[in-house]
Amino acid sequence: MIDEDDVLFARALRDKGTPMPDIVKKLTIKTGKNAGQHPSVASLYRALADTDA
Repeated sequence: MIDEDDVLFARALRDKGTPMPDIVKKLTIKTGKNAGQHPSVASLYRALADTDA
């Protein structure tokens, strides 16, 4: 699960023009069964879309 801090960080990087694949490499899932792994690009797009709406 992508937390709010990661979404804010990802949005800041996206606003600077950083490509999504590079952004997900900088993020780490902190909770859940996938803790310690990087989120998928699709998950990041969904998280950003949920907060943009």
